Amino acid sequence: MDMLKQLNSAVMYIESNLCDEVDLDAVARIACVNKDSFTRFFSYMTGMTLNEYIRRRRLTLAAYELQNSNSKVIDIAVKYGWDSADAFTKAFIRQHGITPTLARNSHESLKIYPPASFYIMIKGAKEMDFRIIDTPQTEVYGVSKLFDGQGYKTREELRHIMWSEECDFVPGQICEGCWNQPSNHSYDGVWYGIWQDGKYTIARAKADTKNDALEKHIILSGTYAAFKTECGGLAWEEFPKLFELIFDSWLPNSEYKQKGNLIVEIYHLWTDYDMRNKNRYYEVWIPVEKK
Repeated sequence: MDMLKQLNSAVMYIESNLCDEVDLDAVARIACVNKDSFTRFFSYMTGMTLNEYIRRRRLTLAAYELQNSNSKVIDIAVKYGWDSADAFTKAFIRQHGITPTLARNSHESLKIYPPASFYIMIKGAKEMDFRIIDTPQTEVYGVSKLFDGQGYKTREELRHIMWSEECDFVPGQICEGCWNQPSNHSYDGVWYGIWQDGKYTIARAKADTKNDALEKHIILSGTYAAFKTECGGLAWEEFPKLFELIFDSWLPNSEYKQKGNLIVEIYHLWTDYDMRNKNRYYEVWIPVEKK
């Protein structure tokens, strides 16, 4: 475990010097290896070069600062190692897809990279599609089950039982038919999975339901941190990965803290097989406030 401690100490050194020159020889000394060995190992473990990781972390912190300060773009650019606003803007657009000026609007989506941390497997250093949104109150209707960590040991187990056609298949209680009927489009669109107050609820907007006996649930208005997966993945694979990145990497290192215990999963689904596998994606929203 000493090796993991040394690797994490090296990452902490990088984090503490992102506004200065990062001495890669010093990084390697902290990790107790030579520079070439450390850079090769880091690239193998994270899928990016050490220099690319440093650049992405600087652009992540720069984005946070743009949204949470009145500092000039050129001042932020210089602070994080760019010689000109033009060079900074080009690098910023490559990572975030928008200009620094647009990023001052906290509703814009950003590509953020939490700090790397080494365990038995690596966490962090993964791209996250992230934005801060202000959303109005939303009424949805669905079916709930209690989650006490006993009857259902994990979130994943309860989620599977409620969504699976082989088990409870709650969607079938909300809409008609089943997923694998190509002509049935009642499942197309947005679904919600809501964790709150010891319950998990699968729900939809009233207009998308076919059952008048469903439980009403209110998603309160407010400020939410919203995270989105790439298209085409499977929910049972994507949500655990996204939860881990949010709660282990993003929250501890962000300007925000979670407000309350609400977690909203959003499923963008299609019945059509080809559309389902190419275009479906998922989101996680958590209510937040500034630390």
